[in-house]
Amino acid sequence: MPKRFSTKISHRDLELLTAIDRTPLTSAQLCRVSQTFEIAFRDEHNLRRRLRKLTDSGLLKSWPYAIVSGGRAPQYYKLTRDGYRLLYGTNASLPRRRYFEEISHGHHYHTFYLAEAIVHLIVTGHQQGIAVRHFARENTVQLKAGGFTVYPDCAFQLVAADGRAFNFVVELDNGTERMQSKQDVESIQRKLRGYDLHQAQFTADDPSRYLVLFITTRGRYRLPKIMSLADACMQNRQRTVFVGCDLSTLLASDPFRIPFLIDHRSLRRTIIPMSATTMKNTSTFMTNTVAA
Repeated sequence: MPKRFSTKISHRDLELLTAIDRTPLTSAQLCRVSQTFEIAFRDEHNLRRRLRKLTDSGLLKSWPYAIVSGGRAPQYYKLTRDGYRLLYGTNASLPRRRYFEEISHGHHYHTFYLAEAIVHLIVTGHQQGIAVRHFARENTVQLKAGGFTVYPDCAFQLVAADGRAFNFVVELDNGTERMQSKQDVESIQRKLRGYDLHQAQFTADDPSRYLVLFITTRGRYRLPKIMSLADACMQNRQRTVFVGCDLSTLLASDPFRIPFLIDHRSLRRTIIPMSATTMKNTSTFMTNTVAA
């Protein structure tokens, strides 16, 4: 028998739970991502009231972040086991216990800003008619090649309105991980080599190909160092495997219209190639902006 909840579950509630399933989210982040729902939340206070009802029904649980945003420590929400079963069915295999538990304080900064990036990509993509498909949560994808194993912070597919599909894995870099190491320990260099070897298995037209999106959060000099290291590690420099940007630039801009991401050759690009219509609209927008 399906479990009865103390509040009636609407389609918008399911959209909220689906968003939280991707990554823990605050009410402010949920309010922004709700722009992609059939009916958006226009008022964060109303959204928080709904979150309280879902929490009282046993579908969500929340904890405070050990960081300050907007002058206060925001609450982040996660699904409970009942919330997960509501989305995927009573017989669905549950994720590991850590999925339902409080995030360790040392991981708060990473989780919060990864969520900021994910929300921004989903919302700006939606505004361009680009949908996010096949989203995989942090550490749920394992890529192995040549003795290297990497676990992306998330993975997803972007599908344009014209049907073009592009695969991505994301690495959010907080500047704490060492760039290189002579020992067999985790470093940016090992990740780059692992991704490059894994990508070498795919031909240029293979639909399984993907780009590795590096997003740096601390210091504008970190990203050029990563891309320079990628250039030195890659077996075939003619391929594009790695692209990146810093988080502040990402959150202030539209990565689908403005070419601010850089690759290992320091070439700038949008996150996916623009269609002819988008290029025309972007050109008009930039011309009008300069004229103004």
